[in-house]
Amino acid sequence: MSKEYIVCTCCGKSKAPENYYASHSYIHRNNNKLSVCKDCIWSYVVTDENEYDKEKMIDILQMLDKPFISALLTSSENEAKEVNKNAFKLYMKNLGLQQNRNKRWRDGDISVNANKNEVAPKEDVDTTPKEIKTSESDEKNRNDVIRMLGYDPFMFENESDKVGLYNRLVDFLDENTLEDNFKLPAVIEIVKTFNQIDKINYAISKITSDVDNFAEKVGSVNSLITAKEKMLKSVLALAKDNGISVNHNNNKSKGGNTLNGIVRKLNEIGLSSAELNLFDIETSESMKQVADLSNRSILDQLMLDENDYTDMIAQQKEMISQLDEKLIKEEEDNRLLRLEIAKLKGDLRTL
Repeated sequence: MSKEYIVCTCCGKSKAPENYYASHSYIHRNNNKLSVCKDCIWSYVVTDENEYDKEKMIDILQMLDKPFISALLTSSENEAKEVNKNAFKLYMKNLGLQQNRNKRWRDGDISVNANKNEVAPKEDVDTTPKEIKTSESDEKNRNDVIRMLGYDPFMFENESDKVGLYNRLVDFLDENTLEDNFKLPAVIEIVKTFNQIDKINYAISKITSDVDNFAEKVGSVNSLITAKEKMLKSVLALAKDNGISVNHNNNKSKGGNTLNGIVRKLNEIGLSSAELNLFDIETSESMKQVADLSNRSILDQLMLDENDYTDMIAQQKEMISQLDEKLIKEEEDNRLLRLEIAKLKGDLRTL
């Protein structure tokens, strides 16, 4: 049985089907072949045995209604270096693979300006760098991190990520973390990892929102979920080993976050301004009002009789006597101390 030759619309020659690239476009449904032969396509794009003109490549792909896919071109270029072949020819061959054969020009990565033949990003993506707005609080957190560490731990991170990174890290930088040479790098690594996890979550959300093409990208979602699980496992291990999380914090103590606990910590480091002025507290008008209300409530609930009042008066009399004796003793001690101080001051003046 003789072959059904195809006439090339470019050179006009009749050639066997193997001299044409496959096409599953509607307009090529008669023979599922492009209407331009391989030789004509190659002569237009290929400049040397292993070289090609990228601009002409884009032109011919647009004319043939075939897509320009950057990732596929990069893969073809890498393959061409290994087998010493032309990257464009390999690219055209790879367009015939099952996952690419139904794609058209509009499914590619770029569009072409008809007047200037300039490559422009697809999907109207604004690639101009935008000014990152930061609040006064953001700037303070950044300055605090650099001041406490003595260096910028996120120097090489993306500018758009830095605000969140500084804001997260500053909450971890307590006295114990800053003094621990193992715990500090772990905390920084945890903050960076959570930032990467946020990006994975964003990628998953973006893929799953495209319901029509979700089935084709299930493998990508599974890969992202696996990467996320590994990152979370790594973060939890770091937190456990370094006593960072609440459940594994080896520096926490019962009542440490109460007012008394905080004051005790401040007193331990010798911060004199942290001492409470109990005299001012106990003699303040508000405290008196609270005490009066409390005592009145107690009396109303106790319902004391005459015998109870008599006992209370007797106890109070005894207590007053004891306090008087204590007061007299304290006053005498104070008098002796004042004399001792005066004597010491006199000795100092004679020196």
